[in-house]
Amino acid sequence: VAAVASQSPGSSGINAEYGGRETVKEVRVSDRQHSQPAVVTVKNLTTLRHYLDMAPPEQKEASYKYLLHDNVTLELNPAHPIIRELSEMRREGGREEIAGLVAAQLFDNALINANLVHDPRKMVPRINRILDSLLAKKKVAE
Repeated sequence: VAAVASQSPGSSGINAEYGGRETVKEVRVSDRQHSQPAVVTVKNLTTLRHYLDMAPPEQKEASYKYLLHDNVTLELNPAHPIIRELSEMRREGGREEIAGLVAAQLFDNALINANLVHDPRKMVPRINRILDSLLAKKKVAE
């Protein structure tokens, strides 16, 4: 888990691993107790949500990108089974693609939980790739 969280935003691969965004300011292991594998924290979240709600529809996407840019801290729950498995995947190697997809989806899930995703339809292709990978793995095991 520490290997997953120890990367700084400037280190190689962090933007690709967490959804290809520059929004991740910091990734850290959370000391808070929560049931989610990952949560995001943002300074002035209530104000940010209010502003995003008031943005004109044609400016929402740009507003989300601008206001979240380098402003999000991703906190990973080291006790959660998904985070433990993701950490194990990174240690073992050979499954980097699926690990990257899962990490990106965890980040988007945390953004959704914080009500900070403007258009969740953009993650459907990634979810389908994760499902394809899992189903292909199941066929090989049979």
